[in-house]
Amino acid sequence: MCSVDMLWIREGRRHSGWGSRLMRAAEAEAARRGCTDMIVSTYSFQAPAFYPTLGFKERARIRGVPGGHEDIYFHKRLSPPKDETAGGHPA
Repeated sequence: MCSVDMLWIREGRRHSGWGSRLMRAAEAEAARRGCTDMIVSTYSFQAPAFYPTLGFKERARIRGVPGGHEDIYFHKRLSPPKDETAGGHPA
């Protein structure tokens, strides 16, 4: 299991593909290390629409974040690296 605890992009660089590139790199590294799943969370005032664009599925919402917000959890099944099988051995 891989978890991304924090992803932050400087405001002037947002919406330029940096977040997607960083998440895809994290996914590739997690898969290379044998992880089969990836989780991430975000607050409702941050980027809840971003993660579904990368194939993540919403799994839970926790209410009670100050200001009336929610903590939203996402999950994604990872594919093995293209040049390796699920066991981490060359194809």
